[in-house]
Amino acid sequence: MADRYPHIPGARSGSPRTSFAAAESMKEIANSIRNRVHNVVIAAGERGVIGDDVAEALGLHVTQVRSRLSELHADGKIVDSGRERTGASGRKGAVWVLPRYAPPPPADPQGDLLVVPHGKCA
Repeated sequence: MADRYPHIPGARSGSPRTSFAAAESMKEIANSIRNRVHNVVIAAGERGVIGDDVAEALGLHVTQVRSRLSELHADGKIVDSGRERTGASGRKGAVWVLPRYAPPPPADPQGDLLVVPHGKCA
């Protein structure tokens, strides 16, 4: 449904009314910014990006960028690489990449167990 998050900005239930007002104010421009953010992630390739990288590349405030990254992630267009980098604040941020650069899923710890049909002995 294109009329719901992540296709349009939103706020979590129970958020302050200002969060809902902010989401409403972004409806007109969020899609354009989201596309620009996605293009920066595409251009970064395997290296990926953190919010600060995208904000700097686009000349936007990092909060605008992080919201669009969250929307792209919820829509399956980007994934968490499992890596982190330190941002301008000194805090670590998730490195976002396209799904084709996602790390492989962890090995199934029980994948080597023999499955025995009920009533049979191994």
